[in-house]
Parts: sequence; structure tokens; C-alpha cells
Amino acid sequence: MHGNYKVASQVFDIPSSSKQRKLAILIGILIIAVSLVALPFGMTALPATETFLSAAIGWLIFGDMLTAFIIYSQYRASGLPALLVLSCTYLYSGLMTFLHILTFPDLFGGLGEMIGAGGQTAGWLWVFWHSGFSFGILLYAWVNRKWSKPLSSKEKIFNYGTAGITLTLLTVFGVFELTALGDRWLPNIIHEHDYRKLNTSGIGPVLWILSFFALVAVWRRIKGWSMLHLWLAVAMLALLMDVTLTLFAGMRFTLGWYVAKFNSVVASTVVICAVVNEVNRLFIRLSEQHRQLMESGLQLEHANEQLIRLTNLDGLTEIPNRRRFDEILDWEMVSPEERGTALSLLIIDIDCFKAYNDYYGHQGGDHVLKEIAWTIYAEAKQEQGFAARYGGEEFVVVLSGLETQETQEAAERLRQAVASLGIEHKRSKAEPYVTISVGGYRLAPFDPMDAEEFIRRADRCLYRAKEEGRNRSVVEG
Repeated sequence: MHGNYKVASQVFDIPSSSKQRKLAILIGILIIAVSLVALPFGMTALPATETFLSAAIGWLIFGDMLTAFIIYSQYRASGLPALLVLSCTYLYSGLMTFLHILTFPDLFGGLGEMIGAGGQTAGWLWVFWHSGFSFGILLYAWVNRKWSKPLSSKEKIFNYGTAGITLTLLTVFGVFELTALGDRWLPNIIHEHDYRKLNTSGIGPVLWILSFFALVAVWRRIKGWSMLHLWLAVAMLALLMDVTLTLFAGMRFTLGWYVAKFNSVVASTVVICAVVNEVNRLFIRLSEQHRQLMESGLQLEHANEQLIRLTNLDGLTEIPNRRRFDEILDWEMVSPEERGTALSLLIIDIDCFKAYNDYYGHQGGDHVLKEIAWTIYAEAKQEQGFAARYGGEEFVVVLSGLETQETQEAAERLRQAVASLGIEHKRSKAEPYVTISVGGYRLAPFDPMDAEEFIRRADRCLYRAKEEGRNRSVVEG
């Protein structure tokens, strides 16, 4: 399970980058700066723009619920209990925000009264919403420290997840029932839009202290500067400024109250924005790795082609080599009862090649080998045959379907093609130019002869051609 955790929760596990830390610090400074600038004018009354409240709360709900869903997905993949707590915290916040907007006075007509809300319900829901979120963050930090090992099985992950979501839903339901009956069980904290009693009753300061300790708890978890804890600290800073401005303003629809709502939006969405950005970065890296993998695949394919080419071709003459000849001959020398076509083998030797090398040098010898190799290869191709370098100054040609006389004529054409090159050879015992000797053997259809004997008989004919004076061809069969 530990291995799965590292893969599945990598979005939250990876350390934050230097750019992320700089951006987080910049956003944190902006949150504090804007809040401090607004603080002296926080009690200034502004027009009651209920559409702004609807839009802001709607964005809060969207951010909280989406964050809860993504973090819960990470919990299911990793089995880390701390992620379950964090997911339930955002789920709680999203549901409480939804109930808060439903019960907000005059926003949806009499809908709040229809679901049992009283005049104090929206105010107390705000208190339980913010205090519950801060408590959830404190619980997350504690579980993350005390219970860092993932759950051991999928069954436990499912059961704990179900229990966590159920407990969250029951808590939200219980809090709503409590706040709906607030006129009877809870003290009045708001009159019209004035909620200054929240401060004088001590509830506001306690809420602020709880938010502050939640921020400290997250900040202490930034030891490794992980992406999750970095942006969670920014979210808690925004929440603390939200509570600070709200308590200081003391009235709805004041400058401090409006700025506090902006801080609420930041607190709700900063984590999900960071996660989406990180997922996008991971996707870009994955795409780049895929591109590199495709390029590597093409390079490997090209390398394989080159390897096959080098394996099958002679390095100097670049015509098929001895290995390729052995493969072709084995393929042609099928069992005698299946081979219904005659097969001819020519073995070719450059006359007095050692003398040529000694007189003209190895570079001259290499040049001659290349010229003769390509001449033999081209002639064999015209005969619908196969040519290869056999070794040293020897070459072989495999022909199919020829009679003995036709094989002799093919050998003569090869000999004449080389002679017609007119390459000077002052040390030749045959002619004053480069010549070849050819020995060949024709294997009749269904002849049970093996490959070794076939080569031996063709080589014996080559020996005869040399003994008879070179620059000639001898074919049997």
C-alpha cells in the first residue's frame, strides 16, 4: 500500500517549487495588505448587493465541493486517513455554505422559513461554518502527524470513507437543526444586519483564536514545503483575514464584510486552483515524456534497422555477408523431397589478390574489393540470384532453376563483367588486369546432398579453375 500511495497521491506529495513558494508568499502578502488597508474603513456601510453575495457564495460552494471530491479521490487511491479528514472538512464547509446562503435573510424570499430557519440561523451557520472548518484543519494536522501510515486494505478504505462522509452529513444536519432552533437554545447574536454581539459575547474572539491556531498548525506542517500544505496555509491565512474583517465590521454589507467575502473565495478555491495547476504541469511533463518516448522509439527502430543492416551486410563492400549467405542457403536447402527446383552455387575468387594488395597497398585492395563486389552483385541480380562476400577476396552467388550449361554461361558472364572493368594488375599471373576464377556446382532437384557437401563441390571446381590457369570458370553438376 505504501508504493501505491507514492504514485496515487503524487499531486499532494511532491514538494512545492520555488515559483510556487514565491507566488504563495505574494498572494499571502496581498491578502494581508488588502485586509489591513480595508480594516480602518471596515465599518463603512455600502449598498446591499445581494447578487454579489449569491455569486460569491456560489463560488465558495463550487470550490469547496470540488476540492472535497479531488482530495477524497486521493484518499481512495492512497488510503491516508489525513486526506479523508481534509476531504470531509471541505465537504462540511461546502454544505454549511449552501445552508448559509439558503437561510440568508431576504435572499430567497421565504425559503429559509420554509425549511425551518429563524432570524438567527444564517448568523449561527456562519459561526459553525468557520469554526468547523478551522477545527477540521486542526484535526487534519493531528491525524497527519499521529496516523501517517495508509490503511491496509481497500475494504478499510471504503469503510472509513463511508463513515467519514456519513459523520460529516450527520454533523451538518445536527448543526442546522441546532441553528434552526436558535431562538430557543442559542443566544441572539444578530439583529437585522448588526452582529456586534458576536464580539461582546466572546464567541467572535474564540472563533478568531481557533482560526489562528488552525493556521499555525498548517504552517508547522510546511516543514517539507509540500504543495498541499503550502496552499492550505494560504487558504487558512485568507480564512483568518475573513474572520478578522467580518468581526471588525460588525455589520453586513459594509466594506469589511465585502472584503471578507473575497477572502472567503480565496480560502475556498486556492487549494483547488493549485491542484489543477499542478495536474496541468504533470500533464505537460507527461506529454513531453511521451514525445521523448516516441522519439526514443523511432531512434530505437532506426538503430534496430541499422543493427540488422550491419548484421547482414559486409562492412567494407556493403553487399550481403557470410552470415546472410548461410541463412539464404539454409532456406534454399530444404528437405530434398520438398526442393523441386535445381540450385546452383558459384564460388568466386579474385586472381592473385595478395600480390595486388602488396603492390598497390591495402587502400587499393579495398577499392578493388568494392568494385568487384558491386559488379558481381549487379550481375547476380540480373540473373535473379543472390550474391554475398564469402570472406577475404572470395564471393558466392546462388542461382535457382538453371541447367548445368546455363550455370556455366552465368559464371562466364560474371567473369567477363569483372574483366571488362579493366582494373590494372601488374603482378597478376593471369592477365595484366584484375580477373576472377569461378567454380560452380549445380544441385539437381530432389538431390539429398547437404549444404556442406554442396559448398565443397563448388569449391573443388574453383580449385580446378585456378589450377588450369585462372581467369576461367569451371562448373559441374
